[in-house]
Amino acid sequence: MKKQFVLPLAAMLIATPIWARQHHGGGSSISVSTTALSFNGSTGNVTTQPLTITAAGWNSVTIQGVSISNGVFTDSISTMPMTLSPGQSVTVKVSATPQSTAQTGTLTITSTANDPSVSLSETATTPPPTSHSASLTWSAPSTSTDPVDSYEVQRAASGSTQYSVIGTTAAASTAFTDSSVTAGQTYVYEVVSVDASGNVSKPSNTVTLTIP
Repeated sequence: MKKQFVLPLAAMLIATPIWARQHHGGGSSISVSTTALSFNGSTGNVTTQPLTITAAGWNSVTIQGVSISNGVFTDSISTMPMTLSPGQSVTVKVSATPQSTAQTGTLTITSTANDPSVSLSETATTPPPTSHSASLTWSAPSTSTDPVDSYEVQRAASGSTQYSVIGTTAAASTAFTDSSVTAGQTYVYEVVSVDASGNVSKPSNTVTLTIP
């Protein structure tokens, strides 16, 4: 009669190869360093940020492609497909070109494992401030027994009789640019001549300008 031996449960577990238990349910996948990238388009320059792609699991993973839904965003990967060994990483440079309106998009990585995606966003560019100025010219006095030493340019707000000096020019210059104006405002200008002793002439005729 043959004897039957029952292998203890503990012995059965010990007898199971370690590598088999480790690989059970293993597989492969890729992960990304972030799920969202935000770019500051208000700087007016192309901005770039890194995105790291890492292979995880027990098998190599092949990245088949990287696609971006909005052409404002670009990536630096040029060679496809690309195979990553377990634990190996590759860093991709993602760039954004400034636009006049805020932009969004999605970067999707296609691989032999999973297909992670990264949301992309960029702020709108800040338009440069619009500068305004008013250019004035006048004629020197045709007849004067008192030589002109300089000119004073005076300005008042529309509807006001209170003039203030906003600039002076030498006697040889009969032009002035007022760069302190505000869009939408109306100003009244006049010019007076000043002699070497500081005596001031009567004002010239006035000119009214509305800044667009």
